[in-house]
Amino acid sequence: MSKQLFDKVAESIAKDHPSFKIRYKNESRLMRLLAVLAYPFNESFADGYITTLGSTVYFPSREDVEQSYAHSADTLAHEGVHIFDAERHGVWFTLSYALNQLALLPLMIAFAILGSWVPVVALVGGTALAYSALWLMMKLTSNRDARSLPFFALVGLAGISYLVLSVWLAHWWTILGVAAFAPLIPVSSRLRAKWEYRGYAMGIAMQYWRFGSVPDSHIEHRIGTFTGPDYYFMDRNAERVRDKLNDIRASVIDGTILLGALARPYQRTLDVLKDLGLVKGSASA
Repeated sequence: MSKQLFDKVAESIAKDHPSFKIRYKNESRLMRLLAVLAYPFNESFADGYITTLGSTVYFPSREDVEQSYAHSADTLAHEGVHIFDAERHGVWFTLSYALNQLALLPLMIAFAILGSWVPVVALVGGTALAYSALWLMMKLTSNRDARSLPFFALVGLAGISYLVLSVWLAHWWTILGVAAFAPLIPVSSRLRAKWEYRGYAMGIAMQYWRFGSVPDSHIEHRIGTFTGPDYYFMDRNAERVRDKLNDIRASVIDGTILLGALARPYQRTLDVLKDLGLVKGSASA
């Protein structure tokens, strides 16, 4: 039944989004490259996270899906919400998801033009060298700490070079050069949180529809996802996150999550559960 649920959820997404595909990270060159880029900050990107680009959902591997079709079905339904939102809102979805961090680019370009391009080249070049060292260390050793040490050492050296060259060549424009990194400060990203609340609402809904209740432990477990580093601290106010998740739970129980133009991903998933006879919780508005 779990495999059937997974297949039916996939079919329901494909019906709404014909370009939808399921792929696997260990079979994708792009995902292997992204895994190297993410490695210093997220060691589990390749084998612990599901990633959606456009309408393609990347699971870590076929074996990962087969080990737990039920969990994979829940995750796929979650990603189906993101596919729906990305298609409905277009480029705004992508931009708003990473808006805080994307602000670095125009600030860095402005510094290169008004201050000096030399520190920027030193930083970019040093970071590229650091990633080259990381790739080499990943080939030479399985020790995760040993892999990352040269990377952070070289990035640190590049950062110091950037600062020294900025003061030397750009003088007061160094203030702009330093300000360019302000978007990397892990402050709350309410727009990113907005999209992820919609995604994780699917997990709350499936929990209720399938099992008839959503225990407080389910809500408490999810708070850290929003306040912690998994999504770069997208909402650091734990009480606000708890209140929002409780509101979502209430909307699932009273059925209002199924109302409105943005409810399509939830309704189609509920329809799948009904077709398979898996609904235990009341699901009518």
